[in-house]
Amino acid sequence: MAVIAFAGVALGYFLGRKSADESHVPALESGLDSLSDAINRMNAQVQSNQQAGVESATALRSELMVGLQNHNQMLTRSVAEVRQQAQQLTSVLSRSGARGQWGEMELRRLVEATGLLNRVHFLEQSHFATEDGALRPDLQVMLSDDRCILVDAKTPMDNYLAAAASTEPAQIEQLMAAHAQAVASHIDKLSRKAYAGSVNESIDFVVMFLPSESLLESALTYRPDLLDYAFSRNVVPATPTTLFALLRGVGMSWKNSEMIDQAQVIAQLSRELYTRVDVVLGHFGKLGKALGTAVSSYNSTVRSIETRVRPTGQKLAELGVRTDKNENALTETPQLEVFVAELPLHLDSEEQYVVDRRLDAVNE
Repeated sequence: MAVIAFAGVALGYFLGRKSADESHVPALESGLDSLSDAINRMNAQVQSNQQAGVESATALRSELMVGLQNHNQMLTRSVAEVRQQAQQLTSVLSRSGARGQWGEMELRRLVEATGLLNRVHFLEQSHFATEDGALRPDLQVMLSDDRCILVDAKTPMDNYLAAAASTEPAQIEQLMAAHAQAVASHIDKLSRKAYAGSVNESIDFVVMFLPSESLLESALTYRPDLLDYAFSRNVVPATPTTLFALLRGVGMSWKNSEMIDQAQVIAQLSRELYTRVDVVLGHFGKLGKALGTAVSSYNSTVRSIETRVRPTGQKLAELGVRTDKNENALTETPQLEVFVAELPLHLDSEEQYVVDRRLDAVNE
């Protein structure tokens, strides 16, 4: 606006000076009127634009406020629902029976995700009678070498849940330390059960399954020697991640074992097939010898006919003895010229053709 006013004043001054010099006062007044009208129109346009901008900003601010209020309401409801579900979950997990069922359910879901089959590769709730009483691990994973891995699910969560609900740092530290001690107590209990000594097929350690990664992680934070403590007692703490890897390894060993078994079966069948083929070839050899003897006897008989019978028949024919079938001579009796056992094992096309023709002649 200041620039426009300055431009108007300068223009008015210039026109006024020029008009004054030339004594054209009416023209100067006309120019000033035109400039005034232009400035008024420009002011009106600027005010209109400012009004539109204010209205747009007000509408946008109102829309953003409504959207923000709706978003805050939705977020408040979501937080309330999450808090309610967390309270329900905490209430459920506070009961030891529910925690045990949750651990067993997570264990079953995990072992099925690895592809192992129930009652084939693993057994649930197996019973083993010992002098100190019955043992019942949650899972018995069968290995391909007739051994097994025993898994027990543990859910030490009392102190963990209490620490999660607390807001006092000192109390949280105390509760988490108690949680680490609770995990160590479960390790001691599993070690005292002596699964490896009571179950002959078991390997020399037992897996303690914790259904949440944070249960073991938080315990290790407050007791870094916990893994060494467990390993020294033949107990292997496992979370879903590590147990999944272990079970996948078991599954791969089963596949490799099945491949080895199939290879052994194929080798056995090959030996049996070789033996049976050898027996069949022996029978063929005996049959060939029998056929050779028969052919030799047949040819001897034919030669006897030709040397002894046919001359006598010829003489009888000369004396006028005739038959209805053949009035001139006795029926010709050919000799067998080809014997199969005398043929080579591999023949070319020409040799095969000659053999086929000779066999056809014999059959005729």
